Amino acid sequence: MIATLRPLTYDDLRDMPDDGQRYEIIGGELKVTPAPTSGHQRVLRRLVRMLDDYANQFNAGEVFFAPFDVVLSRNDAVEPDLVFLSAARPRVPNEDNSINYAPDVVVEVISPSSWRVDRIGKMALYARSGVPEYWIADSGDRTLVMNHLQGEDYVPVAPDADGWLVSPTLSGLRVHLAEVFTDLD
Repeated sequence: MIATLRPLTYDDLRDMPDDGQRYEIIGGELKVTPAPTSGHQRVLRRLVRMLDDYANQFNAGEVFFAPFDVVLSRNDAVEPDLVFLSAARPRVPNEDNSINYAPDVVVEVISPSSWRVDRIGKMALYARSGVPEYWIADSGDRTLVMNHLQGEDYVPVAPDADGWLVSPTLSGLRVHLAEVFTDLD
């Protein structure tokens, strides 16, 4: 554990070693998680493909996945598994690996080591920062919760009668759990 006398900043984060760990700062506090599992990677790959296909089909924006930093304040810099930036956003320059504003959609694929950070710390940070939609995928439980920001809180999107989740933020995007979690074993 790194002890500091002051809240950490994005500059401190950029000085962390490139050792396979994921370093993030929430509220000035360092959060470290190990490299993701293969199940995590499989689910993430499917979600990246779905969102990228949607972006291309509707010319709706761009998808970025870790490692890609989202700097939400001086003391809040995270590396979500996946972010979607709508076409209305400024294009991220080719040499950049970060943004300093709230993405339109953030996706985290949780694991046992990241459960508390993703479901509590990051959810509160994303809501405070105005991220319109926050998805939490759990490869172990095979669940996907699509949360939509209403006021200051996230409200889970209920699936329709056929099990489809419809994104309130990305018009025309529908996701079915079978597409995300098939063949994980």
